[in-house]
Amino acid sequence: MTHLSADELVDALDDTLESGRQAHLDACESCRQQVVELEATLGATRDVAVPEPSPLYWEHLSRRVRTAIDAEPPTAGGGSRWLRWPVLAPIAALALLVMALAVSLPREAPIAPAVATNEAADTAVDDRFAVVADLVGDLDWDTAVSAGLIVSPGAADRAVLDLTALEQRELARLLQAELTRAKS
Repeated sequence: MTHLSADELVDALDDTLESGRQAHLDACESCRQQVVELEATLGATRDVAVPEPSPLYWEHLSRRVRTAIDAEPPTAGGGSRWLRWPVLAPIAALALLVMALAVSLPREAPIAPAVATNEAADTAVDDRFAVVADLVGDLDWDTAVSAGLIVSPGAADRAVLDLTALEQRELARLLQAELTRAKS
């Protein structure tokens, strides 16, 4: 069996080593010695006091990093300035935004020629609205609001978007007929 890897040595320190590998550790003097040395190293580093850097260190760190990056020679591929993250990130974000808008915006369905209608069906619809109007009677605005009978803003737009293609063509035909009738 192979010796413990670096990750397994850390797992041994944390007592999270799997049982098969723990059996190897119990039998292997070399791996046990590495765990002991690692424990000693960690113990020594815990006792070391690390001084806090000067406030000037943090103030000038950004400038020093930027200067060091600018001083590096260009990469072997030439690396155009257009192919750096500060330039590519906003361009990629803009491209994602455009794609999201293109997918989410509704597309207009082509309007087909008018479909022949049935006069009896139009009359039946008018009769149903007359019955509803008779049942409701005189309904003022305050009563309609308190009963929840008002339409929220955008409800008509959402209803039109929920129509099938055939229903949208019929709606377009009816609106065109009303517009023609209103002009004459």
